[in-house]
Order: sequence, then C-alpha cells, then structure tokens
Amino acid sequence: MNSLRSEKLSKRLYWAMSIIILCLLLICIPLIFSKGQSFLQSVKTYHELETISSIADLANQISRERAPANKAMSSSPSELAAHQQELMEYRLTVDAKIKETAEILKEHGFDELSTQLIQTVQPSLARGRAEVDRYVALPYSQRNAEALDHSVLAMFDAWESSRNILKEFVITSKTPSPRLTPFITQILLLSDLRDQSGRVASNIMAHVTFGKYLPDENLTRSLQTQRQVVYLWDLVDTLQPKQDKTPEFVRLHQDIQTQFIEKGIPIVSDLIDDSIQHRPYRLTGTQLTENIVDKFATVIKLQTYLIDYSTDLAQREMQQNLNYLLWSVAISLISVLAAVFSMVFARRSIFLPLIAAREILFDLSKSSEQEVHNKNEQSSKDETETLFAAIQKLERMLQQRDALEFRLKNIAHSDSLTGLSNRFALEEYTKFLEEHPSKFTKTCLMIIDIDHFKQVNDQHGHIVGDQVIQSVADCLKWNVRTSDMIVRYGGDEFLVLIENIELVNALNVANKIRKEVNGETILDGEGQRIPFSVSIGVAVGADSWLELFAKADSALFEAKAKGRNVVEAA
Repeated sequence: MNSLRSEKLSKRLYWAMSIIILCLLLICIPLIFSKGQSFLQSVKTYHELETISSIADLANQISRERAPANKAMSSSPSELAAHQQELMEYRLTVDAKIKETAEILKEHGFDELSTQLIQTVQPSLARGRAEVDRYVALPYSQRNAEALDHSVLAMFDAWESSRNILKEFVITSKTPSPRLTPFITQILLLSDLRDQSGRVASNIMAHVTFGKYLPDENLTRSLQTQRQVVYLWDLVDTLQPKQDKTPEFVRLHQDIQTQFIEKGIPIVSDLIDDSIQHRPYRLTGTQLTENIVDKFATVIKLQTYLIDYSTDLAQREMQQNLNYLLWSVAISLISVLAAVFSMVFARRSIFLPLIAAREILFDLSKSSEQEVHNKNEQSSKDETETLFAAIQKLERMLQQRDALEFRLKNIAHSDSLTGLSNRFALEEYTKFLEEHPSKFTKTCLMIIDIDHFKQVNDQHGHIVGDQVIQSVADCLKWNVRTSDMIVRYGGDEFLVLIENIELVNALNVANKIRKEVNGETILDGEGQRIPFSVSIGVAVGADSWLELFAKADSALFEAKAKGRNVVEAA
C-alpha cells in the first residue's frame, strides 16, 4: 500500500512539473514568435527598400536618357555622330538596368510588377526611342520644332510608364516599419522632382533649337512644371521626420534650391522671356541641355542620400530585431532548461525524500492494534492524507509518549506511600543546584526525623507506622509551597528544600511543621491516641550540597540531643 501511495504521489508530482514547464513554454513561444515576426518584417522592409531603390534608379535613368536624346536631336551635323554614340551607350545602360530591376522585383516576390515592367516599360521606351531615332534620321531640311517636340513628348511617355511601376510598388508595398514609411514616399516624390526638373527645359527645347517663339501650350507646360518643381522640393522637406533632418539632408536639400531652383530655372525663364519679347534666344537647344543637365545632379544626390539613409536604418532595425530574437531564444531556452533542472533537482532532493518521509511518518503513526485491524478501512483514507496529517499524527503520538514518559518518570521519582519525591528526584535536583552554585547561598535544607518511629512500628505495627509517615508527609505538604521540594529520604526521614528564604523564616516554617505534627491524631486498634513528634535540623546557605546537608544533619543531631520534638538551626 505504501509503494502504491508513493507511486501515485510521484505521478502527481510529474504532472505538476509538466504543467509548469508547459506554462513556461506558453510564455516563451509567443515571445519568440513575436520577435521572429518582427525580424522577418524588418527583413521585408530592407528588401523593399532595395527594390524601390532599383526602381527609382531605373526611372531616373529613363528620365535622364532625354538629355543625350535631346542633344542628338538638337545637334548640328558636325556634332551628330558623337552625340548619337553617347546616346547608344547610355541606352545599353538603361536596358541593363531594366533587366536587373525585373529580376530584383521577381526575387523579392513582386512577380506581377516584374512582368508589368517587361510588358509596359520596355515597349513604351522602345516607342519613345523609335520617335527619337526617326527624328534624328530626318534630313535637316525636313526637321521642324513640332516634330522635335513630338519626339520629346514620346520620351515623356516612356518615363510615365516607369513612374507607374514605381507608384504601383509604393501602393502594393506594405512596409511594416512606421519609422521607414516616410522614406518610401519621399523616394517617389524625388523621382517626380527629378523628372519635372528635366521637363522644365524639355518643354521649350524644340522651339529654342529652331529659334521659334514658344506656343502657349509649351509655355504653359514649362511654367506649370517650374511651379511643380518648387512644390515638390518644399514637400520633401515637410515629409522628412524631424529626427531625420540631419545636417547632410539639410545641405543637400538646400543645394537643390541654390543649384537648380535659383540657377537652373532662371536659364529657362530667360529663354521664355526671349520668346515673349520676340528676341533671339541667347542659347541653342544643345547649349540649353548642356547648361541645365548638371543642375539635376542635386536632386539625384538627395534621393541617393535618402535611399542610403533609409537602407541603413532598415539594416540596423533588422540587426536589432535579430538580436532581440536571438536573446529571446537564448533566454527562453535557459529559462526552460533552468526550470527543468530545478524541478528534477527538487524532485530528487526534496519531494521524493519528503514522500519517503511521509510514508515513514505514516508507518510510525500506525502502531496501535486498532489501526492494524482497521487496515482496509483506513487505506482508502490514507490516499488523501497529506504529509502534514502524518506529522500531526506523529506529533500526537509524541505528546502521548511524553505524557507517558512523564508519568513513568514521576512514578520513578515519587515515593509510593506518600507521593513525595524520592532519592532519584533529589539527585536530579542537587545536580541542578551544583550547576548553579550561587543558589546554595539562599537555599534552606530541613532534615526531619520522626521521633522513636521504630517503637511505634514495633508496638503498633507497620500499618500504623505507615499512617504516621503519611500524616507527617501531609503536614509537610500543607506548610511549604508547591514549588518547594519535599523528599522522603529514608524510612522515617524527610528532607525539605526551600529556595530564597532567610533563616528566621525557615525556622518559623520548621516550628509550624513540628507543632502540627505534634498535634496530629492517630488512633490504635483500641481507640487510643498514638503520640508522635518530629525533630528538625535546619540549615540555610552553603558552598555545596554536601556542606549544606552536613550542616542540617548536625543541627538534627543537636535537636535529638536536646530531647527530641525540637527544631534546631545550624
């Protein structure tokens, strides 16, 4: 039965430990999952920034292709070959960028945009290039401002198709990091700013090339583009978070104003004034392109800076989330292992010994015959008894044992006839006094002897003798405190030990005892009173028990010498 109980308790302990570990896992797993999700989201953000960087670069390159195209279309016969070669080389760069961007889109899960890039941007760019090539192939005598402007607008359409890809990506992208979301929008706006900056000159380039006055449509487009450039420039600064307005950002943003808005746009404005005032243009179409193209670099520099800055932030965020994930896994693993180790250690070193102790306590507590007879009835109850119940049982048994031990000790230390202490009790008491010698200085010892007790015994018998002894014992009990010790030292001798008493008071107590004993009445078989008395030797204070006893014994001897029924002090 004991082994069955232990097995059940062990199983309960095992299940309790399992539940604790499971609860710990339920805390750790969501934490790890959360940190893992944050890391994956930061990786996604980083990849999306890489992707939008590639798309924005492609849009910028397509927009920038208008510069060598415009130079080729506005070239003089002597410049045409060199400008055509420059255009062909740049087109190869753009084509390679289209292929690279399509692969990046596909790699990062934007398959539809990758397909759209191939199916829309490439054909649109091919149509724009075809218009440029058709115009370049025209004899100079057949060229005019309207045909050149038409070719320029065809290249605008090519950029619009790439800009649509960029816009679709921004819409499709769900950047999980609020910290990096503004940069996505700014990259798109800077791409628009770069293109609009180029259109400021492209809108008037055809008529400047042929020295024709600007039509209202071209004039309106150019002025609208100028206002849009200023608006986009201001909007980029507004959208930039305050904490990200670094000195480098402020410098690059200011460069756009100083280099393009304050220096580039006035070039176009002067040419527009020439047209309105019907003056000859101060620049040719090629000169216009060459003078203004470098001013766009400030926009590209700011866009590149924002891309690098946001990519760096995303990379740091990704590394931070990776660190959080690794720490979460490490801490969770350590916590689970520590919990398992602690529980295994507690089970082996604490709980199993406690279970074993419980069984031992139950076994010790089952010592009566009644429990043995009621074993079947008791066994079902034991299944639910706790260690504390076993301890309480054992405690009750120990109390019973202590009570029994006290009774046995009392019997061993008591005189059976009088109920007074005997020599064994006296020995323990004197040992205590000897351990505390200072107590002897105010301890009183009375040695009481029944006068002529042998004659009483011989004349009236032992029964009467016992009555005399009991009568003397009762007188002693009545006249001393319960805390004082009364000892039946021999057959007819008694000792009384009183602590903290002066000799005068001790003599008063002794005389009172003597008088009461002398007045006791015990009748013999014939109804005659049997006279008896006591002699008492009193001693107070000594250096040791033996000295105190010797002084009291000497006083008793003197009391007997004086005729008995006397109290004598040492």
